[in-house]
Amino acid sequence: MTVTMADIAREAGCGLATVGRVIHGNGYVSGKVRERIEKAISELGYVPDQSARALKAQRSGIIGCLVLQSDNGLYYRINDEIIRAAEARGLTCITLEAQRRGGEAAILQTMLGMHVDGIVLISEPNVTDEHFALLRRFKTPVAAIERGYPEQGADSLLVRDREAVRDAVGRMIRAGHRRVALIAREPDMDVESRRLQGYLDALAAAGIEADDALIRLCGDYTVSFGREAMEALLALPEPPTAVMATADTLAAGVLQAAYAAGLHVPGDLSVCGYDNVLSQALSPAIDSVGLSLVGLGETVLNLLEKRRKSPEAPTEILDIETDYISRGTVIAPKA
Repeated sequence: MTVTMADIAREAGCGLATVGRVIHGNGYVSGKVRERIEKAISELGYVPDQSARALKAQRSGIIGCLVLQSDNGLYYRINDEIIRAAEARGLTCITLEAQRRGGEAAILQTMLGMHVDGIVLISEPNVTDEHFALLRRFKTPVAAIERGYPEQGADSLLVRDREAVRDAVGRMIRAGHRRVALIAREPDMDVESRRLQGYLDALAAAGIEADDALIRLCGDYTVSFGREAMEALLALPEPPTAVMATADTLAAGVLQAAYAAGLHVPGDLSVCGYDNVLSQALSPAIDSVGLSLVGLGETVLNLLEKRRKSPEAPTEILDIETDYISRGTVIAPKA
């Protein structure tokens, strides 16, 4: 049976308005009466009706985060930054995970039913025009992280992927490598296109002609794809001496293939990953490109609040900087 404020008032021996002041935190209530009310709330198991409160105040205090399930745990770290920032403001963060393409519609409808104050899309590539039309109908602010939707009016925080990969591959080239391979996802979206272009930029800057045989494009960021791509590279007449993998999961597959072939990292093969999520847990721990996430949660919440107050303001696109984390797996090739 649902416990109401009237039940609390009856149990505590006070008026309904007094119970309301305690629950909503507005107005004075004497210490003894407050204690009786809080005891009644605890013993009866009262749960505030957040939906009713949201309708009255036009604010629910809830931020919804939508993520797509992935073997790469980067989005967990991003989500954690948002949760911390939300809690610091007295907000609640609800995170729902789409397990497959097409699950986004039901999740977004659930969030709208909760009257969320804003929605954050974290590394989520499958939000459609129809989804955004629904969000606009409900006037719900949206911010996107890593995969942006500026054409839909969503404020976005995008990783400087092109510059990050260009820098990482440039380090390999400066170490003396000329045959640097790239293992990446197919460039069918902006993130992947930027990473591929960063690789090509680094080669061009060093006067190295791109070799299609050294570019292995995969269907997803999985360990198995990384391993298969590395096996194909090792089967070349002249295998690469360094590999840039655009996800730590792909790099894990690279290490598996190298180990099976009897190669030592970094003695026989230099390796760098991306995201800096799994890289430190691999054997050996490898170099990786990490995202600078400090302050990201605050930035996202600020974007949502600005969008709520000024829904017609120009869309903002902000950068997420990266850091190259060196663990000694990019060294000079064997003479």
